[in-house]
Amino acid sequence: MLSRFWFKAKRGVGFGVTARSLVDAELLLTSAGFVRGADFEITEVIEDVDIRTLDQNHVVPNMGPPNIRGVWFPRLNL
Repeated sequence: MLSRFWFKAKRGVGFGVTARSLVDAELLLTSAGFVRGADFEITEVIEDVDIRTLDQNHVVPNMGPPNIRGVWFPRLNL
């Protein structure tokens, strides 16, 4: 079963990931090239985030599909 995670970052908007678990979500971020501590410092993680609660002017128009496993914000062209 997949869950949508929203990682709030100390600087910047944050990261959206759909994954099997929190550990899986963190692995997807690092495998996409994001290095915790160097690139981002997480202040909060929201599991099963409701997309309607995210920034409708920046995040939603610029995100990938949140219903498949992977990083959906920022949208990655891998």
